[in-house]
Amino acid sequence: MLVLTCDVGQSLLIEDVQLVLIYADARSIIFSMRKLSGGRETKVSLQRHQIVNVCYNVSFQLMSVSGQSANLVLEHPEEVSIQKNEFEPPLN
Repeated sequence: MLVLTCDVGQSLLIEDVQLVLIYADARSIIFSMRKLSGGRETKVSLQRHQIVNVCYNVSFQLMSVSGQSANLVLEHPEEVSIQKNEFEPPLN
């Protein structure tokens, strides 16, 4: 299990899939998900306490949102690489 805080505009890299948090409010978040090798962008909405399997058997659970920051719990297989990128400017 991995617990992290992600701000709007920040991204995670799960193996070769990039996820970018694009929206956050008190009850939900929206992130875009795209395979780096030319995949199409998919937008995923996540409500508080909802669990969503995103890719490579990695599941996200949104615990809380404070302003533009989301607290997430990730469950993932040990062999799956997850990297959090440093802050990026918010998407327009």
